[in-house]
Amino acid sequence: MEVSLPNEAVAPTYRSGTAARLAGIPVATLRMWERRYRVVGPQTSPRGHRRYGPQDVRRLALIKSLVDRGHAIGTLAHLPLEALQAMSAEPPAAPPARARTADGLRVALVGAALAARAQAPDRLHGLRIVATCADAAEAAARLAGVQADVLAVELPALREEAVERVEALAAAVGAHRAVVAYRVATEAAADALRRRGHAVVHGPLALAEIAALAGAARGGAGEKAPRAGPPPAPRFDEAALARLAQVSTTVRCECPRHIVDLLLSLGAFERYSAECENRSPEDAELHRYLGQVAGEARALFEEALVRVAQAEGIALPDSGAG
Repeated sequence: MEVSLPNEAVAPTYRSGTAARLAGIPVATLRMWERRYRVVGPQTSPRGHRRYGPQDVRRLALIKSLVDRGHAIGTLAHLPLEALQAMSAEPPAAPPARARTADGLRVALVGAALAARAQAPDRLHGLRIVATCADAAEAAARLAGVQADVLAVELPALREEAVERVEALAAAVGAHRAVVAYRVATEAAADALRRRGHAVVHGPLALAEIAALAGAARGGAGEKAPRAGPPPAPRFDEAALARLAQVSTTVRCECPRHIVDLLLSLGAFERYSAECENRSPEDAELHRYLGQVAGEARALFEEALVRVAQAEGIALPDSGAG
């Protein structure tokens, strides 16, 4: 794929909004890719503004094209430009069969706390738990022959040597993604897993979080479309969620804090989708759909927050959101 750009002989540079527009991505996506994956290394102007050159824009456009074809951003972020161009020149591969079943997303759980939660779940949140293993050291043997869509792992410590084990275990069960929760971790190990397309979070992992973190709502055969009507209005505003996050840190269970983090992210994306610039009626419909999905996910996690707070004896703060 060759991206059409202005004459590079004059070495133009662009602000982030222009660079994102030339590459065909939202500015928010550019910022997220930079922050999380360091896909480009723009120069900084004397006034502190990022300035992107033609090579940066070409790289971003190629990555965007490959992501649209189904490649994980984590696998593309650090490839050289020549490799990205070679991948873009290849014919698109047939999309892999979506592993989600009529009974829900198949999940294999590894870790003592996760295995214990699976014994008496309050709700399965659209998951079908196909196997559990309390001891991570025994997981390879215990999960032999298991087929799962997602591998969820809780580790007390995430270090570099665990990266290949998680990768190998996910591949062995056929999982398209792993969700890894840790109590302590090295930045190198967490970044390595994220670059490979896996989700990495701090703290205990609630069953309600797994599907969202695994990207299960990205579409596929047999998955539900969003409801025709608008999602319900938010139950909690950001101030109420911030107060609840502070309260939840004083109790042993950290699920409320994790759900608050998800609600803040979903609420931000829901607002972003509503405000995003639309270039055509089709573009407007896409953003309406994205906002609808985010709103429905937000409503589900609000319900989960209420139930978790009730179970933990946490008083929910009053909110002006309705």
